Amino acid sequence: MTRTVNLLTRTVNLLTLITALLAAEPGGLFAQEQWKSVSNGNGVAIYVRKVDGQEESEFKGVTYIDQPIEVIGAVLAEIPAYTGWFFKCRRAEKIQQISSTAYNFMVYIALYTPWPLWPRDVVYDVKIRVDIASGKVEVRSKALPEPVVPIRKDHVRITDSELHWVLERIEPHQTRIIFIMRTDAGGSVGSYWSDLGCRKTIYHSLINLHRIAADPKYEALGRKLVQDYTQSN
Repeated sequence: MTRTVNLLTRTVNLLTLITALLAAEPGGLFAQEQWKSVSNGNGVAIYVRKVDGQEESEFKGVTYIDQPIEVIGAVLAEIPAYTGWFFKCRRAEKIQQISSTAYNFMVYIALYTPWPLWPRDVVYDVKIRVDIASGKVEVRSKALPEPVVPIRKDHVRITDSELHWVLERIEPHQTRIIFIMRTDAGGSVGSYWSDLGCRKTIYHSLINLHRIAADPKYEALGRKLVQDYTQSN
C-alpha cells in the first residue's frame, strides 16, 4: 500500500512539473531566475533575469497601448520605418535576395553606438506566429552568425542576440506589448554595457511605439494586414 501511494505521489509531482513547464512563458524554460522589477515609469515596466549559460541578462518591457493589435502589428511590419522609433536604429531593411515568406524572413539592422565604440549591425532571422482566435501575435528574431550580409569594415557584427515581441489583444482598442531582449553587443564590450544597451533599447523603443502607433496611416495598414492574413488562411 505504501509503495503504491509513493508511486502515485511521484506521478502527481511529475505531472505538476510538466504542467508548470508547459504553462511557462515562451523562451523562459531555461531561465535560472524569476523576473525582477527594474523600473516602472511613463507607462513602461522593465524586468530583468539571468539566463542559464549566458553572461548577458534577459530584459523584458511591458506596456499597454490604446490601439488595436493590428495597428501595432502594422508598425512592426514596416521594417524601414524602424529608424523613426526603434532605439538607435540608423538603418533597417528586409534582405530581399534571400528566399522568404510573409512569416519568416531576414532583416538587416544597423545601430548607432556612443563614441568611441564602432557602430553595430546585425542580421536577424524573423519568425512570426499569428493566433487570430486568441488575439495574439508573436515575433521572434534570432541573430545569424553567418555573414549573410557582407561585414562592413567600420562596423561590429552582432551574432548573439534574441528579440521576442508578444502582442496581446486586451480589448478591441487596447493591446499589451511585451518586448523581451538579450544581446551580446560583441567587440570588446562586456556584459554590463550589453545589458545597459538592452534595457535602454526596450524602454525607449516602447515609449516611441506609443507615439508612432498613433499615426493614422497604421490604421489603414493594420486593416490590410488583417485582410491579407484572412485571404491567405
